[in-house]
Amino acid sequence: MAHEKAGQMNFFSEMSEHQISAREFFCTILLDSLDRNFGLKETLITYFDTHGKFLSWITRQGLQVNCEGHPYRRFIANDIVRHIVFEEAVRDELTYFNVEPRLYKSTDIISPVDYEHSAYVRFLEENFHSHYSVTMAFGINAYIQISVFKSKEKGDFTPEQIETLKAIYVYVANAYKNFKKYEQAKIVASIQSEIIASGEKAYLVTDDFMHIMSYNNAAQKYLKDIWGNSITEEISTTMPCNWLPFLLGDATGVNHVQTRVIKNYIFKIYTYDQTYSNGIVDRYHWITISIKAGERKAALTGGENTPLTHAEQKVAELLYAGLTYKAIADELMISYHTVKKHVQNIYTKCDVNSRFELYKWLENAQNE
Repeated sequence: MAHEKAGQMNFFSEMSEHQISAREFFCTILLDSLDRNFGLKETLITYFDTHGKFLSWITRQGLQVNCEGHPYRRFIANDIVRHIVFEEAVRDELTYFNVEPRLYKSTDIISPVDYEHSAYVRFLEENFHSHYSVTMAFGINAYIQISVFKSKEKGDFTPEQIETLKAIYVYVANAYKNFKKYEQAKIVASIQSEIIASGEKAYLVTDDFMHIMSYNNAAQKYLKDIWGNSITEEISTTMPCNWLPFLLGDATGVNHVQTRVIKNYIFKIYTYDQTYSNGIVDRYHWITISIKAGERKAALTGGENTPLTHAEQKVAELLYAGLTYKAIADELMISYHTVKKHVQNIYTKCDVNSRFELYKWLENAQNE
């Protein structure tokens, strides 16, 4: 027990240090750590896309991507273990936040009568000099698997060994969850910087599985106006948002900006892909929200729902026309300090911080 505890602590320490500079979690460094801390020498990591297509695998000797001569390519159709793993992951909507053990013992999936002469055993013998396996499923729709092998001479996995592997699964899953949170925080920060540089005021950042990773108050305000106050209860980083598929539609183009118009709001959807050497692509979207030009003009110059008072509307019209504070004061026959107070209120209500931002906001609205 003490040895296992020491292995656990060393594993977490190594993975925490690894995530600071690593671009990928499931790699040879992980395989080495599993061997060093838990004695798992015969291991394989296999990668798929979220639809179950094989991409590559990695052993401690390195990465082997899917190609014409890849040994797994000839076996894919007969891999009953992978078929079950994927089917159940899709059914359970498995994500990278899962830490509940998901283990698949080959002799539990293939009947004892068929096992010894199965295509699965032949595949293990030919490629890994092994006879038995336990597969651990991780990530979106189990797009990452760690397989642990044993030879025929060493025998099948015992109940005690399965319990140990369940514990190891939890260690790996928690380390992976922490890695993804750290990685996603960096990705979201990068996207937010790009949004800020673009001058957009309202935005959402989502992954490709309907989770909202980040948003600001302006976006929340617009969403409430469209779908009602209950919309904020559906904004979650861990639970899918039911309305996001409607909004995203078929947003699949990396370099193509898609536009949706809902009520008086314009949604622009951009795609950000995080790619890995193993072939996996994690897709994110950043979505900006703006009010249609006519509605923005109305918000400043009148209408039943205007946020501005009548006096502020007059000042806003003259600001938009380019008049100085003094010229506005002369035009409206009010004091210079009263104009400044009105301008401060306009900036607050229109969510801008300067005359330049107000100009840019209005100019963008007119050009959309």
